[in-house]
Amino acid sequence: MTFDEVVKGLRAANYELQTEGRLVRAGLKTESESAAIVERWARFFSDEALQAAEGPGEPRKRVRHAIQQGMIDRRTAVQNDRLETRYSTATVTVEGDQIPFYGALASLARLPQASRREAVGLAVAELEDSLEADLASLTATTLEVIRGFGFDSYIAFWSDQKEVDYAALRAEVNAVATSARDLYQSWMEPQLQAFGCEFGNCPQWHLSYLRALPQHDAAFAPPGFEPAMRRTADRLELPLFSSESIHIDLADRPSKNPRASVWVPDAGIEVHLLTRPTGGSSDYAAFLHEAGHALHFGLSDPTIGWPLCNLGRSMAYPELWSYLFERIGHDPAWIADATGASAPQAELICADLTGADLMLFSRYVGKLNYELDLYAGDPLDPARGRSLYQGRLSSWTGFDYDPRPWQFDRDPGFYSADYLRAWLAEASVEAGLRGLFGEHWWSNRDAGEWLREKWREGWIPEAEDVVASVGGTPWSGAELLQNFEARLARR
Repeated sequence: MTFDEVVKGLRAANYELQTEGRLVRAGLKTESESAAIVERWARFFSDEALQAAEGPGEPRKRVRHAIQQGMIDRRTAVQNDRLETRYSTATVTVEGDQIPFYGALASLARLPQASRREAVGLAVAELEDSLEADLASLTATTLEVIRGFGFDSYIAFWSDQKEVDYAALRAEVNAVATSARDLYQSWMEPQLQAFGCEFGNCPQWHLSYLRALPQHDAAFAPPGFEPAMRRTADRLELPLFSSESIHIDLADRPSKNPRASVWVPDAGIEVHLLTRPTGGSSDYAAFLHEAGHALHFGLSDPTIGWPLCNLGRSMAYPELWSYLFERIGHDPAWIADATGASAPQAELICADLTGADLMLFSRYVGKLNYELDLYAGDPLDPARGRSLYQGRLSSWTGFDYDPRPWQFDRDPGFYSADYLRAWLAEASVEAGLRGLFGEHWWSNRDAGEWLREKWREGWIPEAEDVVASVGGTPWSGAELLQNFEARLARR
């Protein structure tokens, strides 16, 4: 087996797996069959393939990492399929009503009655708890494969794969969240009081509703959604709606996962953006976020080679672009243009969007602390896992977390850290763009060309490389903290 043969095989396998995942996520399939796909391409997720990829150079290193991740996927594919099928077909019972699991999750952002949200949340937690043994088995298999690679811990493996010092990252984001704590609590308290909760004693099931900012729903009317997105792309002269490589799915299906996503069967050639609009500002934010992903991957230059176009060291780099686009929607001038809101109303919406962003940042700081502490010991001990999950998430967010989702509420490979690195990087890059192209850089076509140039590089750089290129300080939370403080002052 040659290196070129390995790349060709990985490319074909990735195309099939991405397509399968998208169809299940979109609610177009109820049963995941990724295990059969992984097995069909098994020879490219093997020690033989790893040996063929040996040698110097960034493409070979990324291919080796992809093979290792594929070897984990190969061992866990049947377990993952079983879980994905269960989630996509499961229903929960809420006050006598049968609701699809993913539909129940989506409803948490829209239900106006606090008691109903809590009833749905408890039903969701009960289902998640019923799958604890399956999730534990998945974790155990993953750890077994990682030990086979010669790593003594989950943390060490992902630190090597993503070239990240998790302890240093943890220290920086903890410092930002701690410095913003009073600001966060002062924004949260009146939001919680509106439906009879107190900071520190509010069930987590209300977080999605708060993040959706229903008090501003009237400004974010559904008819204005697509025109606003088209204007944003047109100002930057970016072909979000016209590129042959970008496909957009906005359909509402009962079994469609409510979490917006982008699937990349082949960067620069075929990219799919999925959202499930439910109304309100969250639709605008979710679409802008995923548009950043779709444009980055859709406008990558495939001639740089499949590995550098499709295989990254981490997800921090693509998440940088998604956060950058989402933050366009925080600018009062953009809000006024997109929604027709008055200038004072746009300022208030900006502040509340920033408060919701700080709430989510605090949640991910909690998740990172929980995950690092969990994997520093026995990650299969249920009592320990539940205690860490409830304790870390509750203390950082001010919500009272139910311990039962301790395994469900976790993404593979410390994705929480990738998000947090992107949060830090985006604030610095945004400041750089304002310096280069003006306060409203998002309406400057020269900024659009700057973005195109970056995206043509595919996945070659890392988030911190872009920060350095605009004169920022990589891994610094100073700009992010400054943004939180300045934008929340508008309230």
